[in-house]
Amino acid sequence: MPNQNLVSRTQLEEVVAHLNECTDAYIFIYDLKADTYTISPYVLKNFAFPSSAFNNARQTILDVVYPDDRPLLSADLDLIRAGSKDTHNLEYRWVNKNGKPVWISCRGKMFWTLTEELLVGRVTVIDEHDKVDLLTNLPMETTMRMDFGLEWAKRRKVSGFLFKIDIDNLGSINEQYGMKTGDRVIGLLSKCCIKACKGLAHVYKLNGDELLCMNLTGKNATDAQKLYQRLKRYISEIEQQTEYEVVFTVSAGAVAFFNDSSQLDDLFKKLNYTLVEAKRKGRNNLTMYNAVDYTKHLRSIELQEKLRESIKNNFRGFELYFQPVVNAKQLYLDDAKTVFNVIGSEALLRWACPELGRLSPDDFVPILEKSGLIIPVGRWIMLTAFNQCREWNRLYKEFRMSVNLSYIQVQKSDVLTDVQIALEKSNVNPHNITLELTESGYMDSGNELQNLLVEFKKMNLNIDIDDFGTGYSNLRYLQHLHANTLKLDYSFVHKATNGDEGDRKVIKHITQMAHELGMTVCMEGIETHDDIAKLAPFEPDKFQGFYFGRPVSAVQFREHYLHTDAEREIMAQKKQQSLDVVL
Repeated sequence: MPNQNLVSRTQLEEVVAHLNECTDAYIFIYDLKADTYTISPYVLKNFAFPSSAFNNARQTILDVVYPDDRPLLSADLDLIRAGSKDTHNLEYRWVNKNGKPVWISCRGKMFWTLTEELLVGRVTVIDEHDKVDLLTNLPMETTMRMDFGLEWAKRRKVSGFLFKIDIDNLGSINEQYGMKTGDRVIGLLSKCCIKACKGLAHVYKLNGDELLCMNLTGKNATDAQKLYQRLKRYISEIEQQTEYEVVFTVSAGAVAFFNDSSQLDDLFKKLNYTLVEAKRKGRNNLTMYNAVDYTKHLRSIELQEKLRESIKNNFRGFELYFQPVVNAKQLYLDDAKTVFNVIGSEALLRWACPELGRLSPDDFVPILEKSGLIIPVGRWIMLTAFNQCREWNRLYKEFRMSVNLSYIQVQKSDVLTDVQIALEKSNVNPHNITLELTESGYMDSGNELQNLLVEFKKMNLNIDIDDFGTGYSNLRYLQHLHANTLKLDYSFVHKATNGDEGDRKVIKHITQMAHELGMTVCMEGIETHDDIAKLAPFEPDKFQGFYFGRPVSAVQFREHYLHTDAEREIMAQKKQQSLDVVL
């Protein structure tokens, strides 16, 4: 007995009585365990129930249901009674007092008292006009659900496929040519679809511009693919016949099934996913359901909700790790060359989920960005990193903290205000803060990036261009950006350290150019001392990589990498003394 729906029968009856006085729907309470039924007395005007409250409820209700629809209702009630589902949502027919079938929509949800199992819901009469789309004259979703339910009720399983079609950029067509043209496109598509589905499936009109083709006779994925090829051919033919007055493409998603006991809504979730994927892949294509990809999709949804929950709970599970940045001009602080000259760190996000444990940033950061959750998390990162920098500046005055800004933060939030607020709350010296932006995200908006950097400069912040060398990095932008540092991506650097002469020459010239433009250069991905030896001739200014240290917690960073001004002064004096002895 699910505790979340444990209620009082008296409370339910009071609510139902009030609702029946203020709605045209028939509100009901059906006790599945006792097989008793109470419904609005107004139902007796049109339907031949013995009274508004009666026993032997299941059989009495089935006597009023149109004979062809009885298996559908019985199957759904069996699932609810068995605990397989706790909601009821069907459209079927009752027979009125004149013997005429009348379409009704019946929706309900299960509630429990200490002794009763109650399905509480409403019944509404459906207008016949709601069953057929006026534009295409196709049956609508109500009929499709009925057809599926009747087939499913025969064996409690189905074989065939569902195929969903959506017109690409219909909104643009309506905007450019008018709603009449958009309606004409929908009409033409429906004709093409009926023709393509001949012998393969039945066609239904869904909301908006979507059409659905359904086969429940055992056709398979190959047949669904054949349907799409037919459809594209017929669309091409009709465009030629209209002398290209209208030109359009369609995306489609399909899910095939064999002896599948799934409910229609479960299949629809998979179907909707495939259509979204078809559009994501560039439109004008068909995506077939793939169980492995869908599992990944569901995991992504699950992670998104867990991330949202963490954010709501004061960013529980989130933590910043810090990776050291080293002065490439003066690698060591001590004469023995055992202490790296760490001049700053990059703040890197980590997240541990209570149920799933610690996850890789590659698993959760894309979800944060896709969902927009990176915006509140980005604010938390800034404030946390700025506070940490201020604390460490008390020990090492020139220590600098680097913080990554996501392209999504910049595009979808007031990032300038967010940065200003974090500066004010943390009271950190802006001179010690570096904001890292990935230049590749702004390939088509160079002016936007340039303007943003100008505003950051006014705040006395340092700017690094991160991951330079990936994708299509644009050298033309560098002279206008006025950034402080150009960070060469680790994959780019690795090619040079692994013997690629061409990449070494490119790195050499990029470094020279950055220096001529007044920028410093940080080379990422340093993993061995040999990497340093190969890159040193290019005269970089900073190094970063596992050779100097992996990302660690704030406590570990303070212990292993942060050297105070006093410690630095002592080591500098010892180096000078050693030099004096040699001289």
